[in-house]
Amino acid sequence: MSGPLVGRVAVVSGSGRGIGRHVVLKLAQLGARVVVNVKRGVEEAEETLGMVRSLGGEGLIIQSDVSSEEGARHLIHEAARQLGAVDILVNNAGLGIATPIENVDEKLWDKQLNVNLRSAFFTSKYASPYMKERRWGRIVNVTSVAGLVGMRHLVPYSAAKAGIIGLTKALASELSEHGITVNAVAAGLVKTKMGMSLVEYIGRQSGAGEDPELMISRWERMHTLLGKLPTEEEVASLIAYLTTPEAGSITGQVFVIDSGWTIAESKNYMDWLRY
Repeated sequence: MSGPLVGRVAVVSGSGRGIGRHVVLKLAQLGARVVVNVKRGVEEAEETLGMVRSLGGEGLIIQSDVSSEEGARHLIHEAARQLGAVDILVNNAGLGIATPIENVDEKLWDKQLNVNLRSAFFTSKYASPYMKERRWGRIVNVTSVAGLVGMRHLVPYSAAKAGIIGLTKALASELSEHGITVNAVAAGLVKTKMGMSLVEYIGRQSGAGEDPELMISRWERMHTLLGKLPTEEEVASLIAYLTTPEAGSITGQVFVIDSGWTIAESKNYMDWLRY
């Protein structure tokens, strides 16, 4: 394949399905050799890799739990061992469990912090030496608008995603002298498995009993400026752009892709007399 990422090796955590899968496909289309990572769901990973190969791309699967330091180290070192380098790291692994704070115990807190934040720290730690060797690297951390505004019933998730933003800025500062850029992409609600589970949770809490697709339609009208949710492919395209040579002067930044959700009140405030 040809493209701006020919000769580069890209590792995408949590990439068996959803946004991660789309990122893998975008990077493969740009010429990178890709590593598909899953904790479980090997069948999904094989499906993703099959899609990569159907595009004429190259890649492999590494099964590893990146929420632990050992799992993160294994993913990065095994990628480098098999493909010879790690040039691009997309920290996409994520977990959000909606529940009131009184239901959050130490185990649930640790689980969400480990999957969302701990994983990104340790994969970055172990990937950065390989990038330093080549004086070139791209790290893109997938955060959420929850990390910007905080969300009710998503306290651990919001805290972890806010931590990702701090991690991104600190890493950008520390790694810049080695030709490595570090950025974050904050997605709004996307129709992934995790996104739909949040919609279903909201439906149960409200007692509305609505079909999730109808709830999505209402959400789009009420909570976005564009009247639609961002797609997995749109989020993946933004992430992929940040890994290219053309994005070489962008670092330490947080890019929001939420169809205007976080500033939706700029439109809704005009409707206050209706309520």
